[in-house]
Amino acid sequence: MSIIKCIIVDDHKIVIDGIKAMLFGVNEIQIIGEACCGSDFFILLNNVQADIAIIDVKLPDISGIDIVKQITSNYPSIKTIMLTSQDDEETILKAVQAGVMGFLPKNTSHMEFIKAIKTVYDGEEYFGSNISKIIFSSFARQIKNEDLKSINKSPVTEREKEIIILISEGLSYKEIADKLFISTRTVETHKKNLQEKLELKTNADIIKYAIRNEWINI
Repeated sequence: MSIIKCIIVDDHKIVIDGIKAMLFGVNEIQIIGEACCGSDFFILLNNVQADIAIIDVKLPDISGIDIVKQITSNYPSIKTIMLTSQDDEETILKAVQAGVMGFLPKNTSHMEFIKAIKTVYDGEEYFGSNISKIIFSSFARQIKNEDLKSINKSPVTEREKEIIILISEGLSYKEIADKLFISTRTVETHKKNLQEKLELKTNADIIKYAIRNEWINI
């Protein structure tokens, strides 16, 4: 069993202690470090090897979003989850554009927090339902202003369409596999083929594609 090694970056000790208490006893997840600011976090990276960084948006020296940008560029093996009390559209979209793989409000439940960490560790994006609605609404407005002639017209099979819709609804590979009675490896293969065929780089691109084709309701 692989151990998921996490670092928490938050300037409130009570938040760090709360997360550690929440994850206490979860054998698959280990907190290997904590930092109260961006500079301490990057110093910490010289001494530990982390799988996931759980980062607050607001920090005293650098924003969490800027930290995500640096991780995306310089530490691609580290996946990021943004943890915040802010759920405004601008913050969420900036985090997504920076490369964050998970975005959770600070009042997230114990079970959802664990699910998010495991999902992101497996290479999938994870956003809570409220966050997803905000992302969908923003993408829908953007798409209304785009030139629809630029949409990729490559053919999509019914199975591929099903997978696009389920990814857009926020389901994990395992949840999609269970729903369609196929293996998780098959889901991953379909997604990879779709991304190559339709030139979609991220889950955000997949969601936009589904919205353009009116396959999901906002």
